[in-house]
Amino acid sequence: SSQLMSKKDFEVNLYRDKYFKTVEMHSHDFYEVYCFIGGAVDYIVEDGLYRLQAGDVLLIPPNYLHQPNVKDGSKSYDRIVLWINPAYVKRLSSTDLATCFQKAKEKGAYLVRNSALSDKLVTELIAVIENENSNSFGADLTAENHVITALTLLGAHYLKNRQAKQAEQSEIISRAIEYISEHLTEPITLDDISNALYTNKYYFAHLFKEETGVSPHSYILKKRLLMSKELIEQGLSITDVYVRCGFSDYTHFFRAFKKEFDLTPKQYFHLMKAI
Repeated sequence: SSQLMSKKDFEVNLYRDKYFKTVEMHSHDFYEVYCFIGGAVDYIVEDGLYRLQAGDVLLIPPNYLHQPNVKDGSKSYDRIVLWINPAYVKRLSSTDLATCFQKAKEKGAYLVRNSALSDKLVTELIAVIENENSNSFGADLTAENHVITALTLLGAHYLKNRQAKQAEQSEIISRAIEYISEHLTEPITLDDISNALYTNKYYFAHLFKEETGVSPHSYILKKRLLMSKELIEQGLSITDVYVRCGFSDYTHFFRAFKKEFDLTPKQYFHLMKAI
């Protein structure tokens, strides 16, 4: 399912939840900076599982599948989250403020574990919330400056440090996800994957669900839908898109797309043309 921003350019929210309801694996078309403050949470970003510690920061690029998995609901799950529209980031400055996300994608390193940086980011993001709730002159500009500072700090960190991939994942799941990516446009069955990995299909299906929070079938569907979204953004016709993304017929594609994104493929196509 997709999440929507209520504001056009950026949005910051501080959340504190006890007995947090499970969110299914999802994606959205904006950048997300997720600062974990406290709780007992594992977090999946694409093919990696992160066992979060207080002060961890996750960078989630647009159209990347992700999901929190709360391990102990009795502990307060606290985080502060920045959502940013990619078009807004582009027009902000000649400095590429999306650098941190690009570097994270290149290295497959979405986790930043640096308490000094995390403290600074949380301070900046809380200042955004305070200014958005303020009536003082120029509060909107001050809020924007804090967003710019947060992105600048992250960009500088990624350029200066050799950010390593810190995700935990069993070899079998990494290889399965690689196999799915390589064969996404073809029919893929559970037998195909388990045969390619020389493993029992029932064991594999159980392990995949345990590590990613979704079944292999559901994961493949979500990846195909994200691929279809990107092809629609590139201006391809709907007919070309569903065939290219491995869907057997238009009806199946139409229903799955609408369920995932709350828009029909045609509505999304026209929305992209209007931008």
